[in-house]
Amino acid sequence: MNQPQFKIFGESRRELKKELSLLKRSVRYFWHFHNEDKFMTQFYGGKEGYPMSDEEAQKRYDKKLEKIKSLEEKLAQPYE
Repeated sequence: MNQPQFKIFGESRRELKKELSLLKRSVRYFWHFHNEDKFMTQFYGGKEGYPMSDEEAQKRYDKKLEKIKSLEEKLAQPYE
C-alpha cells in the first residue's frame, strides 16, 4: 500500500489548500481594494471607522501573511 507523501492528506489537505489559495488572492489584491475604498469614501463620503486606517490595514495584511506562512509550513510536513 502506498504511503501518503505529506502528513496532512485527503479531504483535509484539499480544504487547507483552498484556504491558502483564498488567502493568497486576498493578499495579492489587498492594497488595491484598500486604496479603492479610501478613494471612494473621499468622493462619496464615509462613516466612522470606514475605511480603516493605513496602520490597521498594515496589521491585517501582516496577519494574513503570517497565516499563509503557517499554512504552507503545515502543508509541507512530510509523512512520517
